[in-house]
Amino acid sequence: MTILTDDERDLQNAVREFLSKKVTPLVAEHERNRTFPWEVLPALHEFGYVRGLVDSKDGGDEISYSQLAILMEEAGRCWGSLRTTLNILTIVPYLISQVGSPEQKARFLPPLLAGDRRAWFAMTEPDAGSDAAALRTTARLDGDHYVLSGSKIYITNASHADIGIVMATVDRSAGAKGITAFLVDRTESDYQVHDIPHMPVRGTSSCELVFTEMRVPRENVLGGVGRGLSAAMKAINVGRLNMSMGAVGLSQAALEESIKFVTTRQQFGKQLAEFQLIQEMVVEIATLTETSRLLGMNAARVLDNGEPGRMECSMAKYYCGESANKAASLALQVHGGAGLMEESPVERIFRDAREATIPEGTSQIQILQMGRDLLGVSALR
Repeated sequence: MTILTDDERDLQNAVREFLSKKVTPLVAEHERNRTFPWEVLPALHEFGYVRGLVDSKDGGDEISYSQLAILMEEAGRCWGSLRTTLNILTIVPYLISQVGSPEQKARFLPPLLAGDRRAWFAMTEPDAGSDAAALRTTARLDGDHYVLSGSKIYITNASHADIGIVMATVDRSAGAKGITAFLVDRTESDYQVHDIPHMPVRGTSSCELVFTEMRVPRENVLGGVGRGLSAAMKAINVGRLNMSMGAVGLSQAALEESIKFVTTRQQFGKQLAEFQLIQEMVVEIATLTETSRLLGMNAARVLDNGEPGRMECSMAKYYCGESANKAASLALQVHGGAGLMEESPVERIFRDAREATIPEGTSQIQILQMGRDLLGVSALR
């Protein structure tokens, strides 16, 4: 890719080489078993995963958003489950670094950045997904603790992590202004976790969390009472950038698998690559991949310039996710019956790409948000 600097290309090559050697050989087994190779994470920290966005004064690497974009593309190219897991493990420390108190940073950041503990982030509920302001999990003050009651759903990593950020409302009548973020440490707050079997990213856990009169110390309020959504918005563009570039990685993997397949397989006495319709599909995958990459990297450059980047990140999230779906579908078509088999990487890429249009705001939500910004009229309220 010509838009990378020399240093960025060096980072990309180093990460790709490491993932190809140390993670790719593990993917098939972990997909079958629905498990994740947690032992690879310490080495990934050295490239900027997990601690990359955290300020250096808080123990992080303080990398650029462009570097983060490269890291997430390569994770997505390697394995959708890797990108999904790393997204949450990166965002939670970033949020704590951005809005946490000095005491919260001192307590929670060191074990998360060292990989000694893992994190989850819980906003989505059975009746509150895209409409985050409608969440029903409640928090009431009781002396030195808040008491939380409610449930969250589709929470990545929750069965393998013990530190989390949960959104709850201290006043339902206040709408978004009642939503508050709480840091939850399982060693002091009891909650239930239930795994939910799911179609894509099978190496990750997607869980339901149930809070029944769960007590959380008052000092664990993150960013201030009633400022939960404000805190979450600091990470929304990061999440969308991560998802966008992970989708680019999936498209790149679909392209590479397709090229490999059609240049080594024959039908009717000649290479598949010689057929015009095969070439058309491969070229379309390549074009979708490159245009997605350009949009994703543009969003990263905008964030690096200190601009809000809301439109750019939404546009990248929308286009890259939809394009990954199309690229994966075309790659499956190129492979024919072979692509339908679970032993084929394209079958996994097809499932994982389907996720790219939903988390971090569905494609439809991105359209409505961009439409509001472009037209000055909201379709949501």
